[in-house]
Amino acid sequence: MNAPGPFEQSSAPLGAEERRTLEQAWQALQESGHPQQEELLDLVARHVERSGELSSALHAFPLVFEEQTLGRRRRDLDTLVDLLEKASDADFDLFQPTRASIVRALVLARLNLWRLLRYLADECFGEDHAELQEAIDARLHACVYEKLTEELLASVCMESGVARTLRRLATADLVSLWDDSPSEQVRAFFPLLEATWEARRRLRVSVGTLLGVSEIMRLLQAGCAQEFVAYFSRTRLSKDEGMAFQEFLIGVSSEQLHSLEQLLEDTGRYSLSPEEAEEALGLEKRREQGHLGVSAYHFYRERYLQAAARRIRNLPGPKHTAEEYMLLYYLENRAAAAQA
Repeated sequence: MNAPGPFEQSSAPLGAEERRTLEQAWQALQESGHPQQEELLDLVARHVERSGELSSALHAFPLVFEEQTLGRRRRDLDTLVDLLEKASDADFDLFQPTRASIVRALVLARLNLWRLLRYLADECFGEDHAELQEAIDARLHACVYEKLTEELLASVCMESGVARTLRRLATADLVSLWDDSPSEQVRAFFPLLEATWEARRRLRVSVGTLLGVSEIMRLLQAGCAQEFVAYFSRTRLSKDEGMAFQEFLIGVSSEQLHSLEQLLEDTGRYSLSPEEAEEALGLEKRREQGHLGVSAYHFYRERYLQAAARRIRNLPGPKHTAEEYMLLYYLENRAAAAQA
């Protein structure tokens, strides 16, 4: 490296692998010969420095259960489980500790750092840096998985219809994220999301009235997480779970799927191509939201908001996303293993 990188003295919240990737990107940028090289190096340095300031701010707040008493009131995992059950999508932020907001901001700061470096990789690095570009992609995806996992865990914590045992596990995992120290179980969930989303991205699904074993087998062959396939291939899959899987697989809401099924019935056809389905529904071709990881998150949030609206208005259709159902299945397996 021609000069020490700004991250060497920074308190930026980067793990060992992230720091190594940042060092490699810094060196590649120094050696790129780009006409705006110094400006770009300064931009990266300032972003890392700002992330470090956020990290320093986090240390001003205690760990979630570090301060457990306030007068006669006591706070522990069980009281937090009870508290979060009272929250909703509309007010969840008001039920969480301040450090949770800072940790979330840190995740976004790291995500934006990797988005910046991915842009610079396209702008400044040559084809001989393909491995570095892949490493930057992996760091960016990891930030997306962490953000999504927090949201999935929060959705379970707020759901009073979920068994308390599962909500307790979800709350403990959520606290580990808020304490900026994801538990081993949380880290094990990240690869499930990665494998599932990557498998879906490689699929080209025909829209029809019968979506089941063949599509699940195609997901399996595409490298989808075994847990996801096992869950959605169960013989006792509920109607809502099946529709959530269809929404995930096809990329349109259950309401739109119903319209397509009606169209198939009216025309006597058995399937439609994705292009024909989009035309029938009057949809514009889905645009990628920049990086694939960001696009995947956007795809999840669309379905989450639609499911939340059905819960609030008590409308027919899946009340949770496929990812939420998968997390519940993951928690159920953990609970069963703990009792064995």
